[in-house]
Amino acid sequence: MMMEFQVLKSKAWRCTFLISWEYDGRVRNLLIDGGPKAAYVSQGRPKEVQKALDRLKQRGERIDLLILTHVDDDHIGGLLEGFKHNGLLRGLTDEVWFNSGSLIDQAFGQPIDESHLLEFDMVRTGTSADNQTSIKQGVNFESVISELGIWDKQLVEAGSCLNFHGASITLLSPTREKLKSLLIKWEKETESNETSAATKDYDLSFDELLADDQFNGNTSIHNESSIALLFEYEGQRLLLLGDASDDVVVNSIRALKNNEGHFYSEDNPLEVDYIKLSHHGSQYNTSPDFLRMIKSKHFIISTDGSSHGLPNKRTLARVAKAHPNATFLFNYPNLINKIFTATELLLLEEDGYRFKNCDDMY
Repeated sequence: MMMEFQVLKSKAWRCTFLISWEYDGRVRNLLIDGGPKAAYVSQGRPKEVQKALDRLKQRGERIDLLILTHVDDDHIGGLLEGFKHNGLLRGLTDEVWFNSGSLIDQAFGQPIDESHLLEFDMVRTGTSADNQTSIKQGVNFESVISELGIWDKQLVEAGSCLNFHGASITLLSPTREKLKSLLIKWEKETESNETSAATKDYDLSFDELLADDQFNGNTSIHNESSIALLFEYEGQRLLLLGDASDDVVVNSIRALKNNEGHFYSEDNPLEVDYIKLSHHGSQYNTSPDFLRMIKSKHFIISTDGSSHGLPNKRTLARVAKAHPNATFLFNYPNLINKIFTATELLLLEEDGYRFKNCDDMY
């Protein structure tokens, strides 16, 4: 089989990625992130992530590798649900890559900070008439994946390149320096005007957005620790950037060489089939420098536009300027007509740009 790449809807501006390919006579699966809790189940009904896992189970397949890019609620909530009592991820997952707080503490010789432990409720409901209450027990996520024997307790950091069941995974983020910045008391991540725009910029044209355009990078500690990777299988390449910082990704790409031994640069860009833009298309995570370092026709935007003004139209304008005839793929395609007027969309399509549903990637 050819590589199959699914962008699963994970409620509002989140998404989950499922990559499938064949190796050694069976289908392999890589799951990246899980969205918030409601991405797995909502009001007792299974959602898109759980349905995808159900299909894997019915086909007798496994999650060969699960990667949690970073610890924001909107990336881990669905995974926590999947690892609860009788959750599908418990029985399907073979290996987990995850830069946990305790792992980072240990790597830098620091005592484990209790705020770095990710806890969730393990709910078990009695079945007898006199035992209908739910018993909640605080369980640490790290201890669950350790108990199951599926956690690869190695720091996931930029510079590593691994062969995984016939595929190649090159890590572009985070750097050890960025991980070190997490040696603080963790608090729930909040969005600021440094990680997303306070208001939408959809009423402006590409030309207006690019006039005197200045790039300012994201300085969120949580996002700077995000895992970003290049996935390769039989000549196909996916660049999946999580919420990673632009400068980290750019520097990591510059450190890579092509098959001829030449470093990638603006004059020798990295060619990929699909790019998942960092942080749901935030203008603070995609710079003109990055866009000159890569060559692609397909750019994935993972959001429905309901939160934080994302994606920023300025990001799409930067992509269009650097990559004529680009195709923009939305996991929530109804967002297209919110960003562009009918006239603007027509003119852009006449210029060769395409705006499609992620379901139409192949």
